[in-house]
Amino acid sequence: PPGCGKSTTLNYLFKQRKGTSVATLNCNSQTSAENVIQKIQEICSLFSSNTGRVYRPREGDRAVLYLKDINLPKPDKYRTCMLVAFLQQLLTFNGFYDENLEFIKIDKVQIICSMNPATTVGRHPLSTRFTAIVRVAYMDYPSKEELIEIYNVFVTAALSEAILKDKQWSETKNLKKLAEAMVEIFVQFKAKFSVDTQRHYLVTPRELTKWVLGLFRYNLEEESFLEVVAYEAERLFRDRLVD
Repeated sequence: PPGCGKSTTLNYLFKQRKGTSVATLNCNSQTSAENVIQKIQEICSLFSSNTGRVYRPREGDRAVLYLKDINLPKPDKYRTCMLVAFLQQLLTFNGFYDENLEFIKIDKVQIICSMNPATTVGRHPLSTRFTAIVRVAYMDYPSKEELIEIYNVFVTAALSEAILKDKQWSETKNLKKLAEAMVEIFVQFKAKFSVDTQRHYLVTPRELTKWVLGLFRYNLEEESFLEVVAYEAERLFRDRLVD
């Protein structure tokens, strides 16, 4: 689902891999095979081998091509998406035909894609022929306890060097209470207002991140900290409500 931490997890894993270059392509409704070829040309160099021409990574041993929101491009009237069909060809035949109809192979390039469910607004189902040849991993939202753990660390790190008018909010135990309260409001809002009622009632853990980052807009040496926290919450949650 949206905002569960797919990109964060992948970026963390990419950093663990030494000697791997990463190129990210943010897909939209118009993304096509040409955009993927351009990205491959950016991160790879063309070499001649005994089996023909081949693209290999310019830097490092391997290259990762990360396609974000792969199911945003719109399928045609035959329900075929050019981007997905091209990726299927890349994975099946390890290459593609260029504009001169010469078959060019790709070597040491790993393709990773992320997507939200096809039920999300603007998303489309993927071809089962494509999903049959890839490995699929599913991520769900963290539980309430895990969210408290995550945002306790986040709030503590964010406010560790801030100079606050209310000194009590510099204490670790109070910051943990704050994180618990923030997660509680988020969970209750999510339970009360669903996307079935209004499409834009979609709240994800991104809202909690925006809430914490929003605190940096204020001069906390002069403003009441709790009032700032409450005001940011109203802008994120109350402003969504239709009445």
